Amino acid sequence: MSDPNAASKAKPADPKSQAPVDDDPASPSESTQESAAADSSESAALTNYGDPAVNKEFDLTAESMPDDLEATAPTLEMDIAVAHQFLQDCMTSNPRVQYGLGAKVNPHGAIPGSGFKRVDCSGFVRETIWRATTPHSKFPDGSVVQHDFIRDQGYEKSTRADAMLQDGKVRIVFLRPQDSPKNIGHVALVHNGKTLESHGSFGPNARDWTNEGWQAKAFVYILKN
Repeated sequence: MSDPNAASKAKPADPKSQAPVDDDPASPSESTQESAAADSSESAALTNYGDPAVNKEFDLTAESMPDDLEATAPTLEMDIAVAHQFLQDCMTSNPRVQYGLGAKVNPHGAIPGSGFKRVDCSGFVRETIWRATTPHSKFPDGSVVQHDFIRDQGYEKSTRADAMLQDGKVRIVFLRPQDSPKNIGHVALVHNGKTLESHGSFGPNARDWTNEGWQAKAFVYILKN
């Protein structure tokens, strides 16, 4: 005979286990996309390939470093506390910074919520790196260009599983456009198993690195040991 109180005795489902898996992190949701947005293909191009005026400053024609030189891989001296503070400032600004496909922080150092109200994934990572380095380190724009730059500069490759570690390292992770449903790439920083990113549902945000959804297809590199 079934227990009529079984339902009340059952443990509540873990909300984390029911969270939807994100397969398309850089695709804007209706609630975060501007009602009068520019042409989506142009905005997607800015997210993927960045502002041409910004990228003109960089030599993006270099070939990939051979794997046997990874022992001398460069590192970026980031103050991760500054990176976390910038993320927090974006999340608590009034109004809160939202996601915007193709939206960038211009000029560097603009105040979240007033100096800028929207930012895409590559614009957020570019601004975070600029703020968290002394002297300020310039970084290209657009997730595809950023991926090519990190790879060609010879930054050490890591693994998706290692991104879950609480090891103090700062990693940068990339989803290629061809691996996302709407052909919009994504980029995020990962520190101690948590992302620092701007994604389509929330804007700037931190979430667990679970190696599921888009994360299971990401390319991972070490920015700082």
